[in-house]
Amino acid sequence: MNAQDVILGSRVAHLRELKAEVAKLKAENDRLRSENAELLRHFDMALAAAMDLDGRRTGTFIVVDGWNLILGAGKEARSPEELEGRMRAHLEANPDDFVWIVYDGECEGSRNEGRLRVSWTGGKGPQRADRFICDFLRMARLRGDAPRIVVKTHDKELLRNAARILG
Repeated sequence: MNAQDVILGSRVAHLRELKAEVAKLKAENDRLRSENAELLRHFDMALAAAMDLDGRRTGTFIVVDGWNLILGAGKEARSPEELEGRMRAHLEANPDDFVWIVYDGECEGSRNEGRLRVSWTGGKGPQRADRFICDFLRMARLRGDAPRIVVKTHDKELLRNAARILG
């Protein structure tokens, strides 16, 4: 082995390091691009929810982690229809409250039935509803509306995050 072989070997090793760094940066760029698209998708739903919160100066604003109450431990309903029915019954008994059910779902969308809003996050990946709910809670805290909000879930991590955000 001569000096030229050592220099060539060093350059090959450096090239491998650069390729690994480029791959890492591409993955980070893809993650950020996806996160940005998610934020843009959720902006209109978050704005609608903020208007719902603003329009209700009395009562409790209840944010429901939809699939958690249907599929998670401590199920409260067997289907979205049953959960929504339970929330409608709650609203009948509590005329000042507002309920917003948030589901993970590949197709994004939202529908409003008076004081009941049902939203699907859209996109792919885990915990989209949780992130969306936490983003909404941060906005509500900044507006001074945190005391009026209740998060309904059995997800311990989401409850911890909500308690930390709402103070």
